[in-house]
Amino acid sequence: KLRVAVVILSILKCLLWCVEKCLKFINKQAYIQTAIFGYSFCKASRMGFFLILRNVLRISAVSVVSQIVLFIGKMFITVASTVGGYYYLDIHFGDELKYLMVPTLLIGIAAYAVAEMFNEVFGMAISTILQCFVADEELFEDTEERFAPGSLAGAIDSTQKKYKTKKKVSVESS
Repeated sequence: KLRVAVVILSILKCLLWCVEKCLKFINKQAYIQTAIFGYSFCKASRMGFFLILRNVLRISAVSVVSQIVLFIGKMFITVASTVGGYYYLDIHFGDELKYLMVPTLLIGIAAYAVAEMFNEVFGMAISTILQCFVADEELFEDTEERFAPGSLAGAIDSTQKKYKTKKKVSVESS
């Protein structure tokens, strides 16, 4: 009976984790829709969900690329700050400090926290710009009436094409 209870609790934990991730995703999209159009939260949730559903390939392609860029940025900021902090401590306080690893570790933790916060804001900006672009495309059929510049459209289209090509290659090789 105890084993069955553990399995049931594990399944519930997994389901709640999935629900939490879905709610966080919908919440983020609702905030973006509220900022763009001024909708109420429930209407913004629905509108954001269906906007993404209608443009799932484009949004997923840009999201994958942006997540990779954000991860690389987070690691670069953390490593560069930690290495820079180590050398700064070594040059200026090398004689006074016996162990540089503890202050360097603290610098690394602080750098990671700052990089995480910066990348969270940057990631929200990427999502917002992408939703604005997609909504702009849906609202205005004529390219002359759109607010988004042509260079942004070209960048998003090229990202989508690269993502489709990589996806086809990985499916064919499987």
